[in-house]
Amino acid sequence: MKYSYSLVRGLSSTQIAIIVAIIVIVIVIGAIAGIMLTRKPTPTVITTTITSTTVTSSTKEPVVFYNWLGSVNQDAFNSFIPYFEKLYPNYVFQSQLVPGAGGTNAKYAILALIEAGKPPTTFQTHYGPEMISYVEVAPNGSYSFVNMTPIAEKMGLFKYVVPEVLEAGAYNGTLFSLPIDAGEGALLYINIKLLKQYDLPIPTNLSMLTYDTVQLAKHGIHPWIIPGGDAGWDQLNLWENIFLALGGPRLYNEFTYGVLPLNNVTVQKIINETNELFLNYSSYNYPGWQSYLWTQGIALLIQGDVAFQTNGDWVTDYAYDFLNTTVYPATEPYISWPNVTVVVEPFPGTQNDFALVVDSIAVPRSPYQNAGLALAETWASYMGQELWTKWKMIGYYINDTDFYVTPAQWYNYERLLNISRTAPQNFVYQISDGGVFDNVFAELDSGILTLAEVGSPALSEWNSTLYSAMHEEEQEWLAAAKLGLGYMGFPGHPFANYYPPWVTDPAAYGLKQTTKEYSGNANSLLPAILIIIGSMMITDTLIRKYYNQGILKFIKKTYYIKDR
Repeated sequence: MKYSYSLVRGLSSTQIAIIVAIIVIVIVIGAIAGIMLTRKPTPTVITTTITSTTVTSSTKEPVVFYNWLGSVNQDAFNSFIPYFEKLYPNYVFQSQLVPGAGGTNAKYAILALIEAGKPPTTFQTHYGPEMISYVEVAPNGSYSFVNMTPIAEKMGLFKYVVPEVLEAGAYNGTLFSLPIDAGEGALLYINIKLLKQYDLPIPTNLSMLTYDTVQLAKHGIHPWIIPGGDAGWDQLNLWENIFLALGGPRLYNEFTYGVLPLNNVTVQKIINETNELFLNYSSYNYPGWQSYLWTQGIALLIQGDVAFQTNGDWVTDYAYDFLNTTVYPATEPYISWPNVTVVVEPFPGTQNDFALVVDSIAVPRSPYQNAGLALAETWASYMGQELWTKWKMIGYYINDTDFYVTPAQWYNYERLLNISRTAPQNFVYQISDGGVFDNVFAELDSGILTLAEVGSPALSEWNSTLYSAMHEEEQEWLAAAKLGLGYMGFPGHPFANYYPPWVTDPAAYGLKQTTKEYSGNANSLLPAILIIIGSMMITDTLIRKYYNQGILKFIKKTYYIKDR
């Protein structure tokens, strides 16, 4: 599906040519005044033209990529970077690595650099509202970043990429970064040999997961590893996955926008049950969990020391790259193969949903932006994403083939396509990987880690954290709405088919309706039509008056050039 990204739509090239051909200053002034007085306010689009760079010396220009990927995705870098440097021999890729699960460290370093007016040449960012965190702190707001929307259009991404992937990174139609991979969060990794050993079922709902947890503990097995060394990120993974299983995608998306009605009785019941199950599973956590990282957690699972770990499909890549283990989907025929140790499935109760996670590359406006754009466009190209996602998560083009190194990746890719085609409303953007603003993410991470450490006595504090997080998330989105970036998606195509309430009822939030956001172009078309009609009438008069002076030939020539 091709999305229109222009902020001002409605004038055809023919109509524009007619207006341009009429060189009458008073008409131009009147037309501009008519538009400015009658149209609704629209956000600004920043279009950056890519110009070629001529290299006159043997010195290569570095392209610095600020990221947290490098420590756990070396095979993917080794696959993609030589391709980029071969295409652009005048550039050399440099990774500025800030390790930390889900960008728990890097994103705050990036925020500090941007706020100080010293942004990196390029940087990794998640889709979801995370990218707007950078826009809001940048000295020049959205002007601080290259607008990727026309670049994505030029590359054909709107035609060939799974729509929900781009919708998750577009804000009222504007993209500030290009995707480099897609992925599925809300997964459960299982040591299937342990389940088989004790004749336990693969859990497909929360009741079965609880049953397996209790039975494994009775046999002296530590059921879970929920690492605590990632500053609460793993705990948030578990909590949000339980919440998705119980509440479904609509409530999850309301959480993302900070409008989850926590005072609603039904919502309160779901939150309480989520908290209860979180504490239950956490009570079966592996000893010493506080110091473990997610990478160490999957090693424990592969060794058979634990049965369950919940995370996203980047675990599949890490197990293959560093632990010599192939992860398989928890389906036939793989679950019957005796040599299979680790299988993965959607977190129990979320089989019909897709928790999307997208890594992307943003390019701040700077003297070095052409180098950054070369990297971004190459990464987001079909060949770039194939070379990269063969080893890292999954691709996002609709016509990918099975070029992956593990069966689990292909299975996840097919799920992405199927849910996009059949149930787009069942998408969510994973909270712990870009699904909330950066300051809210830090608040949630800290709060849920405290709950895991302290247990039930910290429930009151955690519930207060949820109220605070919802308020702050909503305020951040309202600030984004004032910048014209008030929701994820494109006009008429919001992510997960969901508009937040300030788009559907802006007056209730003290906002003005924009044609870009919700109401279509009806309000802006009327003045445009009146201008066109008036211009055509004046054109006719001018043609009669100046025919013998040769201006008609000029108009015809201009019209022909403009429309050819």
